[in-house]
Amino acid sequence: MFLLTSLLSDVECCVPTGKTVMLVLQGSRWLLQGHDVQVVSTDYISRAASRMIAGQLGMALSADPTPPPTPGSVILHLYDFTNREADVQQAVTDLLARVKDGQLHVLLDEALFGGSDVSGQRLTTLVARLAESVPGLHLWAAGVLHTDIPPSLRPEPLTVPLRCAPSVLREVQKAVDRYGGVHNYSDSGVPAPGDGLRVIRLSHHGNAHTGRWPAECRQCGKEIAAELRRLGVGSGGNSLPNSPAPLSYCDVFIITRSSELQDDIEDDAGRVTSRASGVVRGLRDEGLPVCVLGEQDLRHNWARCERDLHDVAVAATDRVTVTDWCWVQGLERRVVVMLPGRHKEDDEGGNDEAIDVDDRLYAVSRCSTQLIMVDVPTVTTATSTAT
Repeated sequence: MFLLTSLLSDVECCVPTGKTVMLVLQGSRWLLQGHDVQVVSTDYISRAASRMIAGQLGMALSADPTPPPTPGSVILHLYDFTNREADVQQAVTDLLARVKDGQLHVLLDEALFGGSDVSGQRLTTLVARLAESVPGLHLWAAGVLHTDIPPSLRPEPLTVPLRCAPSVLREVQKAVDRYGGVHNYSDSGVPAPGDGLRVIRLSHHGNAHTGRWPAECRQCGKEIAAELRRLGVGSGGNSLPNSPAPLSYCDVFIITRSSELQDDIEDDAGRVTSRASGVVRGLRDEGLPVCVLGEQDLRHNWARCERDLHDVAVAATDRVTVTDWCWVQGLERRVVVMLPGRHKEDDEGGNDEAIDVDDRLYAVSRCSTQLIMVDVPTVTTATSTAT
């Protein structure tokens, strides 16, 4: 992964190295210099991270004890390059209208350029047009694959892990060792204060478990809830050693890879037409407040998804987030529960090793402190659906 800038300098990243933090720090610097900062999201994959960056920049500015006489402003731009080609021209128009004294300051997180993805191709077009039109373009982008760097951006390596405990990093390292798309970690020269917490392992196995994957299983939801209770989540207490604050529900991500993950789907009259995924029902059986971010919810209620993405990005409501990992790229939580799963296209020819690499790079790397992994036996005999 990369963090890049146009016409200045930027940083190439391996996950998790704190590249989003770097964007926030650079944005804060621009604000204090009096520049407006344009935080741009071009599709739903970058929504949560962009909303978090905008929120943190706003808080940093308001918390400064000696703000400048004329600080800059934070402007959040939301587009959908995946489904609306016209949004590219709209983004160009909106951003050029924000140019001041020949300068424009832009932050892009989870910026996947080029490749075969239409959103990435359109993002490349946007950056090229801005670079052509604005001599004083200051653009920082994070989350860029080194194989798809636009010529107007200059990469620099950022490979020192800043955010995760060594016990979590070892799980991510298993993917880095097998995948050439990210750079390996480098030694910071400063020893970690400790190894971190032992990775907790649960199993999607036994007579009470149903479905091929944990996201389908109500019993998995109940067992995850029990483990979170044991950790003190939501109790006002804290059983994480050396942790400075109690664990809230919003400190937890439950992450999977599934196009079928969903909350209850309702018709216009408010009747439930399709039940929530089994793991969601199991969590709620045990009294946990849950927010679900999944592809099915996006298809049925985009407006609600936008509200929930903002809520999760700024941790506005104290709820456990159950999500496909593509929704929360750029975010992290103190506790992450990793559920193996599959998208429909994976079952049609997905490679198990490649899927495991993705899960570790994009899901396990969201964890800063306590990792919980749910193992799935090679053969699952229980295939009925929980009610």
